[in-house]
Amino acid sequence: MPDPARREGRDARLWSLLNRLLGKGAAPQQDASIRQPAVAGRDLLEQLENLFQGADDVKIRRITLGEEGAEAAVLYIDGLVDAARIEETLLRPLMSWAGQASPAERRVVGRTPELLAQRVLAASEVALVRDLEEASAALLRGDVVLVLQGDRQGLQITNRGWQSRPIEDPLLEVTIRGPRDGFTENVMWNTALLRRRLRDPSLRVELFSIGRRSRTTVAMLHLASIAPDQLVQEVRRRLNAIDIDGILDTGYIEQLIEDKWWSPLPQHLRTERPDRAAAALLEGRVVIIADTTPFVLVVPATFDSLFHSPEDSYDRWFPVNLLRWVRFLASVLSLIMPGLYVALVAYHPGILPTEFTLRLMASREGVAFPVLVETLLMQFFLELIKEAGFRMPSSIGQTFGIVGGLILGDIGVRAGLVSDAMVIVVAITAVSSFAAVDRELGTVLRLLGLPVLLSAAVLGLYGLTMALLLILAHLCTLRSYGVPYLAPYGFYPLSDWKDSVFRAPLRHYRHRPAYLSPKDPQRMGRGSQGETGGED
Repeated sequence: MPDPARREGRDARLWSLLNRLLGKGAAPQQDASIRQPAVAGRDLLEQLENLFQGADDVKIRRITLGEEGAEAAVLYIDGLVDAARIEETLLRPLMSWAGQASPAERRVVGRTPELLAQRVLAASEVALVRDLEEASAALLRGDVVLVLQGDRQGLQITNRGWQSRPIEDPLLEVTIRGPRDGFTENVMWNTALLRRRLRDPSLRVELFSIGRRSRTTVAMLHLASIAPDQLVQEVRRRLNAIDIDGILDTGYIEQLIEDKWWSPLPQHLRTERPDRAAAALLEGRVVIIADTTPFVLVVPATFDSLFHSPEDSYDRWFPVNLLRWVRFLASVLSLIMPGLYVALVAYHPGILPTEFTLRLMASREGVAFPVLVETLLMQFFLELIKEAGFRMPSSIGQTFGIVGGLILGDIGVRAGLVSDAMVIVVAITAVSSFAAVDRELGTVLRLLGLPVLLSAAVLGLYGLTMALLLILAHLCTLRSYGVPYLAPYGFYPLSDWKDSVFRAPLRHYRHRPAYLSPKDPQRMGRGSQGETGGED
């Protein structure tokens, strides 16, 4: 094997001669710590071939950079790259240069990855890979790796072109008024959707690679001029602390970084709407996006924010207030309706009007089970119909849910399993839970109605009250990234209440929520009041 120092000196003399002929400057000095001499049998190409042996989707195309140049190989994973871009930015420039360059230039440039990147390649993003780990990670991300035979380094050319679902309407967060685009499974597209809405240079996108085997790209976004540093550092710390073999959805991240894993209440706000995520960034929150999933996480989340619809900001304040009160009332009904029915029928029928009590008792004539068993049975039927309708094909799922509910309700009443009043109570409970903006919150409230129901069955209205007080105590102790879960209800300025159970006119939204501790608390009306036409 020739002496590396003698070979580098010969290459430098040839480069100097070539530059004098071409009228250029001296050859760039190479860092000895970066350039390592090739070792027989240990070059990067051989290591990659051994690592991906048996993987038929890993393609290797060998090329020769002229008689004086080195043997090279282009490696990529079929399906993750754009073949047309490989031809345009990599193969065609290489072959054209190899045919036109002088022997001396091919001898120097064709054996140096850095010079190939600077002089020959037309790709916009090219980086040096120094070892097997960097090269394999680049291939698995969908990049192309160019390796010179006998060299322990290579070039990473960004050329990702995998198939992805186009931008479509959000499926779950449906609104009448507002944008029609939703997040997709491509993390770069998702960050671009937010960049399109927030053309602010302080918008920071920090990328993480989480998962020992999946190496999922996770992006953390925040507005550096608004989001508090303490919140950003805490989110970054929790993401870096994740140690798992694979991340397939943001649901993995949500469960691994939440404050109280044993709490049934959601501690992150999930959304598939870019406009909702952009609004959260403007308030000083942090957004977490994971590759391969259209659902992003917004932190911190409060109990109040889970009831806010993206459409609330687009409509005028008067109809929005009515709809918000409907949502809050529906959530309360989904939590207490079955327990309240059991408490009134079994323990406190005297509270109801006499005529209504007589009709209620008449409807229970012939029912074979006590009121508690009747309620549990009907609740089970409700969950069964909902789950079966959700798992069935969409074309027949809705029809099955309606027909199944009618048939089971009618047959249950005729068979003496449940009463007419019980069917109404369970129907109100189901409809109320579906009125929640956050799907998981609606499900949790409906399921929390079970311990409330059992408490009411034991102690009547006293048990119902005790169960509700325990849930309220848990809400008071719960925090999301240091923010009280029941904020802004507490020791916070009244300006934070302008977007809580009621919504004030938009012209009054002059400050960001104080409980988020934003760096820039003012978001509207920096000039005189006359410019905005409103008061704080």
